[in-house]
Amino acid sequence: MTNEVMCMPYQFRDPIHGFIEVSDLELKIIDSAPFQRLRNIKQLATTYLVYPGAEHTRFGHSLGVMYLVTEAFTSALDRYKAAHGYDLFDNTRKEWYKQLLRLMAITHDLGHAPFSHGSEALFDGGAEHEDFTRKIICETEISQYIEDIGADFRREHSADESYAITPELLWLIYGENNPELNPNYIMPDFKFLKSFMDSELDCDKMDYLLRDSYYCGVNYGKYDLNRLLSSLTVYVKPNDNIMQLAVERGGIHAFEEFVIARYFMFIQVYFHKTRRYLDNLLIGNISCILPNSQYPDDVHEYLKWDDLTILNKIKEAQGNTPLADEFLNRTVMSCVYETSAHSNRGNDYLLFNLIKKELKEKLGCDILEDTASKLPHKIPTLEEYDAGSGKGIPILVNYMERPSSISSESILLQSLIKPINIRRLYVDKPHAADARRIVSELLKEGDDD
Repeated sequence: MTNEVMCMPYQFRDPIHGFIEVSDLELKIIDSAPFQRLRNIKQLATTYLVYPGAEHTRFGHSLGVMYLVTEAFTSALDRYKAAHGYDLFDNTRKEWYKQLLRLMAITHDLGHAPFSHGSEALFDGGAEHEDFTRKIICETEISQYIEDIGADFRREHSADESYAITPELLWLIYGENNPELNPNYIMPDFKFLKSFMDSELDCDKMDYLLRDSYYCGVNYGKYDLNRLLSSLTVYVKPNDNIMQLAVERGGIHAFEEFVIARYFMFIQVYFHKTRRYLDNLLIGNISCILPNSQYPDDVHEYLKWDDLTILNKIKEAQGNTPLADEFLNRTVMSCVYETSAHSNRGNDYLLFNLIKKELKEKLGCDILEDTASKLPHKIPTLEEYDAGSGKGIPILVNYMERPSSISSESILLQSLIKPINIRRLYVDKPHAADARRIVSELLKEGDDD
């Protein structure tokens, strides 16, 4: 890892990125109880019950994102300097931004509930895991560790209070809605920093695609990471107060591969029919376990919950609760009908509802309906860029000093604009054969018509 200033005395050996280096003060965050909890938060919820290798956790992912955000930031600034002959930032500001990014990366998943996204439906009042991330970095010992890193940085660089590093600043950059209304928000610099963590080319996606692919034992999520990183640069338009993460023209195909890898991972892994069912079964179990069927709002009580706690509670209910027995015995309903990956037409909905109606009338059994939806990407054109929004940052291609949107340069990305929308029907196994026969007859009738 390229790092000229920060002392990195500790290393973690990672199967995806090799050695990941951290400073002694960053290690305090990693060794803290809230961060160690991530060792017991699976990255992919119940996917380990489908792909046996998918036992990896938010702990390794968080380290991986910290590694990648450092590499990506350094690479983009180096390419900018090579193209323009001068640095984008002075050394103190560059190292400040790098440290801010590393802290955003290492803390970005602290608020995840047990089994990650699998149980977020049980947050109180529409809260999200990011809300608990904010509480954890501001209301636990991690707050002081971040302050210590800030004090050490200012001392090391003889910097004034304008180079403060605080939990509030991290949240302002990464998580706050309408951050530009805050006088401490530096435009366009902080929006540029956020794009490394939350954009169509962020380091969170870069890591989880490779990590999930590796642990699931599939090839769908692989892409050329080194080529993608080496093609990163910065597009700056001072008169319009714009500073954006960009891709050099030679990196277009690496970026296409990155987007396509994510597309296939959603269809083949994240939206796998059995994983989707098991996630629903897990939510039912957790709902029975939690007081009032919701995670506690108090951050210290919330941190007591992880995968092991949930599994132990489910085991305690075994023999007394059918849901617990079904989950622990991996008793799954059979998927008897599944739409295409892009079932967004009116006829698709009519056929789906017809099949559901016929199954209910002829079988008289419980039918579970599931819909898995996701946009393959959210890449706007340059004209659609909203300078006041932290979302949808366009990826630009520097070509003969005239930048354009990568969506206009790539035919492949233009073809991936329809949302993924997979709808499924499940029945209990004893009814599966009859259900499939009914579905087959209805589909045959449709073909004959």
